Amino acid sequence: MEDKIQKTLKFTILYMAVSICIVDGLIIFADSMQKYPTIIWALIVTGSSASTLGIIALFRHGLHGVHGKSYLFLTLGLIMWLTADITLAYYYYGFGIEEQKLVSFTDFFWILGYVFLSLHLITILRMLRKKINFKIIIVPTIATALLIIFNITSLTPQELTQEELEAFVITIAYPILDLSLIIPSALILVNFWRDYQQSIPWFLSSLSLLVNAIADDGYVRDFVNHNVHNLWFWDLFYVADFIIMAGALYWYNRFHISSKLINNKRNY
Repeated sequence: MEDKIQKTLKFTILYMAVSICIVDGLIIFADSMQKYPTIIWALIVTGSSASTLGIIALFRHGLHGVHGKSYLFLTLGLIMWLTADITLAYYYYGFGIEEQKLVSFTDFFWILGYVFLSLHLITILRMLRKKINFKIIIVPTIATALLIIFNITSLTPQELTQEELEAFVITIAYPILDLSLIIPSALILVNFWRDYQQSIPWFLSSLSLLVNAIADDGYVRDFVNHNVHNLWFWDLFYVADFIIMAGALYWYNRFHISSKLINNKRNY
């Protein structure tokens, strides 16, 4: 079994690395006129892959038990983020809009995605609360919170119209929402890294959310400072985020949903 896990891990890492290089390479080398539509389709394809693997995991496991609920929240969160990217495509192909400067439906779907992903992590933490040492996360939590406060104060413009203020509040909310994902993921990762088979999907999902947090921080800074020409760079991270999450869900399907569980479900 250990040898099987090792081979699967190497395959998963290779899949993620090659996929990220190929998809991000298409974005990097696309000409200026085709870069944004390439980004949109890259996000839709990678988001669809991750969402599909989540649906497969949900179908195989079912909605029963704590794991069923956590799979449901995780899949819904990914679907919401995918829907946001599809909405971006609608704005681009329907109205020729590349970047939404004011509040739009994309923000609704992205924020809703954060809610479901947070519920996924909270569900797991509640299940494992007796095994987790919550004290070890105090310092990282304080450091992250201080960084977010610094970002808000340093990026806040002096004068804004009502619409611009609403857009700024929504934009700056993303790094704050990342805190609701990073801290629970870090708790799971730090406490269970010794359990080899269990730690792999948690490591990958934590890495995925960390990549998303880095992208949010950089995107917000460039967006608020009107560096629109730099925004495509952070989309590379969002693509990697979906691909890494797909790797985590592949591992869930491969090792966490046993054939015994599926047979019991069918018999039931």
